Amino acid sequence: MDFDKKTGWVRSARAALGITGFLVAMIHGTGVLASDDASAAGHGDLCRLLTKADVSRALKVTIVRAEALDTEEVGCEFSAQGSPADATAGHTVQLAKSTAAAHGATLDGPTEKLIETFSKGIFQGSDADKSATATARHSGEVRVFTIAIQPGDANDQMPITRRTMAGLSPKGVTTVVGLGDEAFDSGGAMITVRKGKKMIQFTYPSCACTTKDVVPLARKVVDAL
Repeated sequence: MDFDKKTGWVRSARAALGITGFLVAMIHGTGVLASDDASAAGHGDLCRLLTKADVSRALKVTIVRAEALDTEEVGCEFSAQGSPADATAGHTVQLAKSTAAAHGATLDGPTEKLIETFSKGIFQGSDADKSATATARHSGEVRVFTIAIQPGDANDQMPITRRTMAGLSPKGVTTVVGLGDEAFDSGGAMITVRKGKKMIQFTYPSCACTTKDVVPLARKVVDAL
């Protein structure tokens, strides 16, 4: 699997994972805590498995475009209006809130604003931000959710991918139960699923959402494959 795609999308995921790890440490340190038949996917049209309304509802953002990937992978990407820096900052805030909730705490308004400003400051102007902006397919839009079927046999790919993503994410990987034959989340920015010999990845480092929001979308796609 190519982790340095020309789109810069996975670089954005790396940046999100790194920012999240730092912010989680900071929080702990301060004590703040559409369904068509499955044959459509076989012909490379994964966009037919989810509507823009499906994704908008689940991720709480208005999806303005759904289109096939501009890479050799079979997949679909969903975009909203905005910038990569703003989108990544929104995602980081949601991850911080989710982490706080897991420890029985909540983030107050000033803390949320601090995290948003801090993460935006780190990402804005970074190589990942420049790459995502320069390679954007449509000006003023940012990819918030991507589905991609990786080439090759998932039985070989899954263990390698799990080890690789565990090294990239400060929090490692988390098993997602009841999704495909096996699935895991990487730092709240990517879900990797095996169904039979297919490995499907759902990437979302630039939406103000969490894994919990993405799982129902992933399940709908995986069930249709």
